Amino acid sequence: MLIDKGLKNLWQRGMHHYNTLLIVTALAYSSCKRTLMMLNPHQLVIFQTVASEGSISRAADILYLTQPAISQHIKSLERELGVTLFVRGRKGMALTKAGEVLLDYTQQLLQLSQEARQAVKQAAMTEKRHMENVHLGATPGVGSCLLPRWSKLFYRQYSAISLSVKIASTPNLVHLVAGHQLAFAIIGDHLQKSLIEVTPLWDEEAVIVVGREHRWWGRPFIRADELMGETFVMREESSLARAWEMQSLAEFGVLPQAVVEFTAPSAIKQAVIANMGIALLPCFSVQQEVSLGQLYAVRLREGTLSRAFRLLWTPVSLKTPGVTTLLRFLVSHADELAFHPLQSPKRQVQETFQQSPLLAQALVENSETPLMRS
Repeated sequence: MLIDKGLKNLWQRGMHHYNTLLIVTALAYSSCKRTLMMLNPHQLVIFQTVASEGSISRAADILYLTQPAISQHIKSLERELGVTLFVRGRKGMALTKAGEVLLDYTQQLLQLSQEARQAVKQAAMTEKRHMENVHLGATPGVGSCLLPRWSKLFYRQYSAISLSVKIASTPNLVHLVAGHQLAFAIIGDHLQKSLIEVTPLWDEEAVIVVGREHRWWGRPFIRADELMGETFVMREESSLARAWEMQSLAEFGVLPQAVVEFTAPSAIKQAVIANMGIALLPCFSVQQEVSLGQLYAVRLREGTLSRAFRLLWTPVSLKTPGVTTLLRFLVSHADELAFHPLQSPKRQVQETFQQSPLLAQALVENSETPLMRS
């Protein structure tokens, strides 16, 4: 009985020491893993290269580093771990037992790092392949002054749709949309007849702009008859933008006499800044120059000048992936997209889209909740 009891006590003490050893080993392994996770990956690459080459000089040549820099990184790694990783011998640098353990873990970590990079790149490529790319167009004023802000608002909600924008004149945009090279386009010109569908969006305010030396600088309003005899800086005579300028002024009984012509809105603004004349431009296209004090916006006492936005599209456009999502965004965020509208843009767009069975049907079919509300 005494012998059995002694053996039992001995066995219990042995198990106690064994369990203690397991706990200490587990804690040491966990500590080692945490230490490895905190190590500098660059230093691990240097360590692996020295270990595989067995030479600091050869490692320095491979990594394009100096030998002192290699030595410094190895010493830093040894201080971090509190062990010696290499011993110098006649045949070069040889790993210690601790170094062999670290090499094994280093190879695993670097392999996992490489696999992670490849997996992330593959995921990004897969996501890119699944992105819907919508090609759209805009006239110069809309494309340069408004579309950047519109795109920013759109990407906040729809990162899986990529937008490709073509800036061109209205006649070119008509042909590009008709030829299905563009899904749709947004213009600021009036079209009597067209090869494609033309849907009104909303009206933006336009103003007369003058340079600093003009006598109207600082005057918020003028009479329409004061425009008579002024030198106007306008678009070329053959352009639809010129037709809008002439028609807008004619509605107030004004027929420009002296005209300086340019083919780009930016050139017109610079000409007015240089005091070559005055110009009729939408508010959105002169916002920056007005805020900087380079141009001054004058309005007519008799009424408000305006420029209407229109959407160019075809029935085929609605079948293009991503287009209905983009059009829904245009309708639901019209109030945010407009710069200085004359009426509620959202209400205007809703009403005009309701008048087109194809637009109304496409938007409702691709929505969980009806977008059109009275």
